[in-house]
Amino acid sequence: MNCNDNHIFDELRLLIDRSALIWLTFMAGVSLMIGLLCLAGALPPAALWSLAWILPTGLALWLVVGSYHKRAKILAQKQQISMMAYHAKQVLEHLQQQIPDTLITDSRIKMRYLARHGVDIDAAMARLGHNVERYNELAMAFLRNSDKYEDSLYDLMQPDTLTAYGTSAHTLRVRANELGLVNLTDTAFFHEIEAYAGDLNVVRDNWKKLSFELDEAYSVLSEYAKSLKLKDDAIDKDGNHMSFKKWGEQLQEAFRALETYDTEKAKTILNELVRFPIDSDITKALKGILSNIDEMMAV
Repeated sequence: MNCNDNHIFDELRLLIDRSALIWLTFMAGVSLMIGLLCLAGALPPAALWSLAWILPTGLALWLVVGSYHKRAKILAQKQQISMMAYHAKQVLEHLQQQIPDTLITDSRIKMRYLARHGVDIDAAMARLGHNVERYNELAMAFLRNSDKYEDSLYDLMQPDTLTAYGTSAHTLRVRANELGLVNLTDTAFFHEIEAYAGDLNVVRDNWKKLSFELDEAYSVLSEYAKSLKLKDDAIDKDGNHMSFKKWGEQLQEAFRALETYDTEKAKTILNELVRFPIDSDITKALKGILSNIDEMMAV
């Protein structure tokens, strides 16, 4: 425990000890009075049997004091865990706020690469309220799903599924437009319109163009992501993946466990998160939290 928590524990223990001492003083006073009255002859010697209650009462008091000392220790530990969870959350939030600063700056610079390759990045950023992080999230989502877009459209390019093809083309158009992929947006819109019109031959004749635009978009965004070392998930030493979204959700779950004093659950989650490093400072902070938990529970 740290100094403040030791002080809290000592104060609680002192309060318990003082309460027990008062009770012991009262019992001793009563016993002394009965003894003196028996010696003075004011009470018969048989009255001394009334002091037999002192021994079991003293034993019970000793057990109660020990029990309350244990409860005081647990209460002090809970107080420390709660405070540690609060301060740890503040530290990690501060670290997480620092990480995007450099990334945002680098992103704004390297977005010029996108502009030079036919991406209307200015219009895309305007639609997103100039939220760089959101653009990067959409770019990673597009890269992750680009094969699915193409496979889904190709499978739906049949006479009886043209309407569904048009719906998928519409989805692709919206995603492409969010990212400022002008050529892909226009081509996807053309396929959407022709699919809804039921013109399968036109759709098939222009399939290569749509496939080409998808590949071009993937290539440009992929180079942009690589230049920033953007990742969509964390990887441990064994090659296992955990998405950043799940990582963040697990971290919040660990904090909730600490706030409810479930240290074992918190340790299990934090030990898992440490396996998936996303930043050296954050990993160091998590290891510090684990060390603090072990120190607290060892006291």
